[in-house]
Amino acid sequence: MIELAPTLFLFGAFMLSLLGVFLYAIWRGDEEAQELWWWSAVFATAGAAALTYAFRNEAEWLSIIFGNALNMWSCGLLWTGVVVFVEKPVRLPLALLGGVIWIAGLWRTGIHMRIAETAAISAVYEAAAAWELFRYNQIREQRLVSSRVTAWIIALQAALDFALAVAAPFLVVDNESFLTSPYLRARFLELSGFVAILGFLVATLSKERLASRREVAALIDPLTGLPNRRAFDRAVERARRGATPRATAVLVFDLDNFKFINDRFGHAVGDRVLAAFGAAASRSIRANDLLARIGGEEFVAILSPADRTSALAIAERIRAVFVREAKHLADGAATVSVGVTVIEHETPDLAAMTRVADDALYRAKAEGRNRVIFAGEQHEQTTLASHA
Repeated sequence: MIELAPTLFLFGAFMLSLLGVFLYAIWRGDEEAQELWWWSAVFATAGAAALTYAFRNEAEWLSIIFGNALNMWSCGLLWTGVVVFVEKPVRLPLALLGGVIWIAGLWRTGIHMRIAETAAISAVYEAAAAWELFRYNQIREQRLVSSRVTAWIIALQAALDFALAVAAPFLVVDNESFLTSPYLRARFLELSGFVAILGFLVATLSKERLASRREVAALIDPLTGLPNRRAFDRAVERARRGATPRATAVLVFDLDNFKFINDRFGHAVGDRVLAAFGAAASRSIRANDLLARIGGEEFVAILSPADRTSALAIAERIRAVFVREAKHLADGAATVSVGVTVIEHETPDLAAMTRVADDALYRAKAEGRNRVIFAGEQHEQTTLASHA
């Protein structure tokens, strides 16, 4: 049989190192994607392992001890990159443990056990990486297609490595014929395909998640952490396209005396008032409701389902909580006026409802501020509470 040429391992080392440099360059272009640094280390480490295999004939111990350890470390770094991607704390000692145990003496067994041990350790890291990605897909609202594909590819590789660990004692291979064995040729081809696909997938995965993050950031008001006007307009448009009859309420809020607060106490205090309202209002609405900052000191909430009683109760709760929590700001000048409207038996037109609620808000301002005004379907307006 023809020996698997050392030049092929050298080529593999070159390609792996090139992938590592490619991912590192992407990371340098946008260091927000920290997982790319770890994934570039995966391919650099695997490339170093392939380099040791190229010199197996000259120094068999080099590939057996350090080549296999480097391979295990590359698997540990793959898992670490996934951990960083899913925003969990890095546990580097665990990532390096497999290779450390190998160097400490696990390599001293026979060739069949070495194959089983390296495959089993690699499979553990790969299974852990796939598991993290599967969990990420389940708990995140914005699921990435590339994340699911990457999880399945890594899971398939883990399954192959587990199968190899079980089948290793039955392989027809020994130290003398290892470089010419059908096992090594098949293993080399399988790993080459996996690595090539993995390199493409992790780069795509990181870029897709980064684009998703930026899209989300473009819809968030940085001061309050609430959705901004753009996000609110999108919600209105989605509701218009898929509208069905449902009891819906719109609440429009405007912080009272805000210009006075900025002029008298400074914009830093004004920002604290805005943030305080965002925090108080967020805690007072339900998980499925939408609260957005749509202008300087103006906010809007969409409650669904909601009838008149529940909408007014939520509006009053937000007003009262904010006034209580902001009383230490701007000498207690921070209060809020609220306009409320509800449609219970029609398909909601959120844009029109916002205008109606806005009219009620202006009346709340005119009547002395710091109060909730209700405007019904017929623009009937009622004062719920007055706290001048």
